[in-house]
Order: sequence, then C-alpha cells, then structure tokens
Amino acid sequence: MRKLRLVRIPRHLIIAASSWLSKIIIAGVQLVSVKFLLEILGEESYAVFTLLTGLLVWFRIADIGIGSSLQNYISELKADRKSYDAYIKAAIHILFASLIILSSTLFFLSDKLSSLYLTSFSDELKNNSGSYFFIASILFIFIGVGSVVYKILFAELLGWKANIINALSYLLGFLDVVAIHYLMPDSSITFALVALYAPVAILPIIYISFRYIYVLKTKVNFNTYKLLLSRSSGFLIFSSLSIIVLQTDYIVMSQKLSAADIIKYTVTMKIFGLMFF
Repeated sequence: MRKLRLVRIPRHLIIAASSWLSKIIIAGVQLVSVKFLLEILGEESYAVFTLLTGLLVWFRIADIGIGSSLQNYISELKADRKSYDAYIKAAIHILFASLIILSSTLFFLSDKLSSLYLTSFSDELKNNSGSYFFIASILFIFIGVGSVVYKILFAELLGWKANIINALSYLLGFLDVVAIHYLMPDSSITFALVALYAPVAILPIIYISFRYIYVLKTKVNFNTYKLLLSRSSGFLIFSSLSIIVLQTDYIVMSQKLSAADIIKYTVTMKIFGLMFF
C-alpha cells in the first residue's frame, strides 16, 4: 500500500492565512458589537463611545516606536544566531516607563482634553467626559504598549500566534459585551469600554509578563537601551505623521456632527472594513 504523506504547509502561508482570518474576525466583531452597544448605551452615549474608541489609533504610538525597533533587532540577531534576550528585557523596561509617564500625564490632562474633544453632547455626558476619556486612554495605552508582543512574535517567525492572540482578545471582548447586554443592560460608557477592550489590553500584557520572567536574569547594559531608543525615534515620527494624516476624521466629527451622524459614519466604516476582506 502506498503510504500517505502529510503535506507540509509553508510557514508564510500559515501566517498569511491566520492574518486574514484574524482581520476578518476583528472586523466582524466590531460590526456585530454595534447592535449590542447601541441597545446598552443608547444613541448619544454610543456616539461618545465611538469617539473614544477613535483614540485607540492615537495611542498605538504609546510604545514610542520601541516595538518596531525591537522587531528589527530580533530579526538581525536571529539571522546571526545571537541571543536577543537583553533587547526584549530593555524594551519591556522602556515600555513600562512609557506606560507610567503617559498614564500620569493623562490623569491630569483628561478633563481638559475631553472638554475639547467631546463638545457636542448633553451636559450630563460632558460632566463625566473626563473620567470616560481617562479610562479609554488607559485601556488604549495598555493596548499600545502590549502591541510589542505581536512585533516579537512576527520577528520570531511566529506570526500565527500573534494573530491568534489578537483575534482571541477581540472575541473575548465581544463575549463580554454580549454578557453585559443581557445581564446589565443599563451599563455605562466606562463599563462598555472595559468590557470590549480589557481583554485586548490584558492578553498581550500577560504574554509580556511571561517573557519578562524568562529573560529576568539577563544582563542589560546602557548601550542596549540607547540602540533601541535611537532606532525607535524614526518609527515614532513616521507613525505620528501617519496618524495625524489619517485619523483627523474623528476630531472633525467630534466638533461638527450630531450623535446620529457619528453613528452612521462609524457603522458605514465598519461595513467597509469588513467588505475589504
């Protein structure tokens, strides 16, 4: 009898397929969650929720370019068969400092920034806008810092793991939204933000924590920090310019559109986001 031989699927095809699947899942989750969030929050509160989620892209730069810098160094050292543990440890130290500095800064600035950003809503929502802005910012800073996990895994040619973690985190967030829809249907904007985005923030941080334990005994010298920061500056500038160009729509919406129009725009963009796949 002829022996059956398993077909070995090339790694790059696995990564590409998992990437497409992950993007479809995330886009689908974001679209389907609109129905549940609208019923939980109502029109005006959901419009505020939508504007706050627009901050997510801005806080992607919370890693100050360290993620891309680290990915480059891992790829280079991996090609030379050298250890890159010191770079991972140094990157985590820098990211932790970034998290603390940004969080502390926003603690004092959230009220002012929210009053400028969330201007076209009722007084009741405006009175709480500072706390909404701060909670959203903290969640998104954690997501931005945690995104270094995906850069590490892609540099290690384990991009499929990164795609699984990303898709799983959004699925868990969606399940949280469904749960509060049935169990706590009158939840606040803060609760909705935490339900949807806490898993997206927490899962990568858990992975980073385990990686840090693994490299805990690795010695790091000052030059490693210097190299990471030196290369990260270019990535930070490029990312910042891209965000300014591509994400000004939310700023314009917050100043010019009604709650109903903000929701229409958001739903339309989510539909197109899913159709692109």
